[in-house]
Amino acid sequence: MPSRNQKKRSKQRAEYLQKREDILSQENKAKARERYKADPEKKKASVRDTYNANAVSKRAAKRQRYQEDVEENSAAKRQRYQEGVEENRAAKRQRYQEGVEENRAAKRQRYREGLEENRAAKRRIYRSNSATIKAARRSRY
Repeated sequence: MPSRNQKKRSKQRAEYLQKREDILSQENKAKARERYKADPEKKKASVRDTYNANAVSKRAAKRQRYQEDVEENSAAKRQRYQEGVEENRAAKRQRYQEGVEENRAAKRQRYREGLEENRAAKRRIYRSNSATIKAARRSRY
């Protein structure tokens, strides 16, 4: 991507070339008029010079339109790229957030299951201990 200075230089160069072509075109037309006045036989040359001057200005106009189209297209491309980048970031953020929520839910679930298992194990141990104690009491008597 061209830098700001490169764009500026490119624009200045295009303006310079346009001015130069305009000046050359004017000079060519003036020379053709002078030749025609001096020698009417050179009308064909005058017409040719006028045609060439017009062709030069047409080419310059064409070049200018092309340059504007290129700049417009690159601006549109940049815009589309930026929109895509923002969409991707938003999607990535969304997926990350969903993953975080899923992980929290899974962790909470595992924690609850662990608590339930621990309580059940404690109950079993307590029951077996109390059964052992009762059996021991019975055997004493």
